[in-house]
Amino acid sequence: MIQSSRLQQRKLQHGKEMVIAVKKSSKKVILAVVIVLGILVLDAWRSGKIKWYTLDEQEMSQTASDTKSVKITKQTSSRQKKQKKVRVLLSTTGFTSLYHDKVCVSGTKGLQVRKGNHKVTYSAKEQVTFLVKEDGKDSRDKITIQPKDGGKITVHSIKRQNRTPSYRGEITLLPKKNGFLVRNSLPLEQYLYAVVPSELSTSNGMEALRAQAVCARTYASNQIAAHRYKKYHADLEDSTACQVYNNIPEDKQSKKAVDTTKDQVLTSGGKRIQTYYYSTSWGKSASGKEVWETDREVDYLQSCMQQDGGKNKTLRLSEEKQFREFIAKKTDAAYDKDSKWFRWWIRINAKQLSASIDNALQQCYATDPNKILMQRQDGTYHSAALSSVGTVRGIRVEKRGESGIVTKLVVIGSKSVVLVCSQYNIRKVLAAGQQITAHLTKGTAKLSLLPSAAFYIDTIKEKSETIFELHGGGFGHGTGMSQTGAAVMAQKGKNYRQILSFYFDGCELSAK
Repeated sequence: MIQSSRLQQRKLQHGKEMVIAVKKSSKKVILAVVIVLGILVLDAWRSGKIKWYTLDEQEMSQTASDTKSVKITKQTSSRQKKQKKVRVLLSTTGFTSLYHDKVCVSGTKGLQVRKGNHKVTYSAKEQVTFLVKEDGKDSRDKITIQPKDGGKITVHSIKRQNRTPSYRGEITLLPKKNGFLVRNSLPLEQYLYAVVPSELSTSNGMEALRAQAVCARTYASNQIAAHRYKKYHADLEDSTACQVYNNIPEDKQSKKAVDTTKDQVLTSGGKRIQTYYYSTSWGKSASGKEVWETDREVDYLQSCMQQDGGKNKTLRLSEEKQFREFIAKKTDAAYDKDSKWFRWWIRINAKQLSASIDNALQQCYATDPNKILMQRQDGTYHSAALSSVGTVRGIRVEKRGESGIVTKLVVIGSKSVVLVCSQYNIRKVLAAGQQITAHLTKGTAKLSLLPSAAFYIDTIKEKSETIFELHGGGFGHGTGMSQTGAAVMAQKGKNYRQILSFYFDGCELSAK
């Protein structure tokens, strides 16, 4: 038994020595493999085949800083899902219509076009034109246009900012009675590459661009889920009716802003929020309830001061005197104070307004009859179709929100008195389809819509004419994120989480 035990010990000892020898041999092999791989990687890096992306010192500090700002919750299971796609309707030049009489395209690396059962390939930069009517007959077949070898599709029949735009993904032409609907289908993240620069100049700081990317992604995701453009077989369009897409082409900055916030959306209570944004505030933001005339307040869209040093919700500008004083002075602490849109004034001739206001009122009534109300003899108002206001004799502010925006406006005419409700309708009716001149803090601008509804009215008599002089501030509806303010916050060292936390109170970032 003793001999057997010793023999067993020798065998065990010998086995250990063999294992040690094998381990030592394996380490040498692994070390040799690591050295060879290291040499190959170093050689590839030197030749430019491999590139590293690193955050600079400022980005690292901004990414790590401020635990009080919007936090990010990750849902890793969603990362494994197929990349979400979006279908965008492309408007004609000037964003005047969704229907195209003809479409002319080419591919940067060639095209593959399918119409019915026919498939044709075109070489790089070779142009092909599609007409709604061919040989006197309406086109019936859907046409699918795909780029070759990962190239882009250039649409020569559209102009954007005096340039010919090119698009990622594929384009589908859907023949309709009024012309072709042109639909661009592509991954959501790639769509955002050309939304960010179209909505916010990439000359602004990266943190502002990241905030814009998150807002645009959240907005687009909500539009996809809402099926608003279902009858068009699309999710959204490329104009201000949704958010502007590819009016300015993508660049390195816009791609970086999208890529470094990949999949991130703003949520509240686990649900995506409505990420409204606009150009410039007048020193205060409007609540969602004021702007959209909802029954209830939206917690994350509250009226507050847009200024450095925190939010002041106590200043209420619903009183006429207080609002006039606020517009008359320049608030030094306001983020938007240096924007040309911070303060403006407009002169409207009553005679010219009378000539075109009926059409504007009728358009607004057709969209929502409850927002254009006619006055009865007893002074009350009701919804009724308008024939004519007659000669405009006066306009007055009937109601302001706490932010100062006009939410109800009375138009007094020789034939009718009309109550106009909602900031958008008010801005449209007072412009009445005309190209009005806005005098800004720097220069002038021609507009067919009032810059904002944050204004007061002075009535001036000049000889035999009546002039309405509007003094106001800001550009856009006024709720959510001010893009000008976000840019200034980025300049002051705020990161995109802090920017989003300021404009959308109590929300969090979720990677979905």
